[in-house]
Amino acid sequence: MRNLTRAVALAATAGLMLTACASGADDSSSTNSPAPAADVKFEAKDPLTIGYSVYDLQNPYWQSYTAGVKAGAEAAGVGVVVVDQKSDQGQQVSGSLDLINQGISGLIVTPVQPSALPSTIDAAHDAKIPVVIADIGVAGDYDAYIQSNNANGGALAAEYVIEQLGEAPGPHKVGVIELHAGSVVGEERVSEFVSILGDHENFEIVSSLDGNDTVDGGFAAAQDMLSANPDLEVIYAANDDSAIGAQRAMETAGKSVADGFILIGFDGADGALDLIEQGLMSATVAQDPYGQGIKAVETILALLEGDDAGYDDAATRTVFFPVEIVTSANLAEFRTALAAKK
Repeated sequence: MRNLTRAVALAATAGLMLTACASGADDSSSTNSPAPAADVKFEAKDPLTIGYSVYDLQNPYWQSYTAGVKAGAEAAGVGVVVVDQKSDQGQQVSGSLDLINQGISGLIVTPVQPSALPSTIDAAHDAKIPVVIADIGVAGDYDAYIQSNNANGGALAAEYVIEQLGEAPGPHKVGVIELHAGSVVGEERVSEFVSILGDHENFEIVSSLDGNDTVDGGFAAAQDMLSANPDLEVIYAANDDSAIGAQRAMETAGKSVADGFILIGFDGADGALDLIEQGLMSATVAQDPYGQGIKAVETILALLEGDDAGYDDAATRTVFFPVEIVTSANLAEFRTALAAKK
């Protein structure tokens, strides 16, 4: 976490306007150096306040993310202003501009539509404000992008399946429920899962269908899979809503986790955790929105100070946040840790 003393020093010396070059670097090929970005000198104002334009606070995921942003700001001794954009793209553009006009020193945005970001980012840079994109997707000349390590999540799901069935005679038939077409996040979550199981002779991926990110879509996709492949043994869904729908289709088809079927989701949503507790779902790959919110604040402060923003992918200025797999074995521990973050 960003050092409190340094953050306070930033605010105290705001009259001197600490400056740092935007996230650009000369050598974008280095994993330790950011890719070239706007040539902007950021300024920390006094008092140092961060603005967060959040997608929609009706969603528990963004509630947790916002709690993380506030916790990160409090730990660093800086102020924060949160604006709920209520899933409205136009409202987000005007709300972000209003934050910029309030004299914030850094802007965090969870975009309703990434395509609307460039004008907001340009306005922030004109005011010497760094912009961190918090999840969803990117566009424009942003300074950092923080997202879950989705590819690693797909790998964790595949490793779990291999651990459960890898030694049993196969090949074991596997179905995949994808996110909506064109979802980069969905592609990341699925590709690594498919790659790892595809390299294992004991598994065969027999179906991969779009679940449209919803419970109903997951139900329909799983129903089609199970109808075409009555001996299916595994379903991996790229989000928990689809997995919840798949569980209902499994019930209809007379399949259950108790009988050895494996059902894995992605997100760590409450509904999925409840199903794991009830023995109706095997696992979920859990994201950490609270931790990502803290990381977003740390990254803003690093950019203001001219420090290394900690990019994992310098070319895209991306910071990948860890995910973890949750099963019945670690569910109680996970929930205890989750409760402490709210």
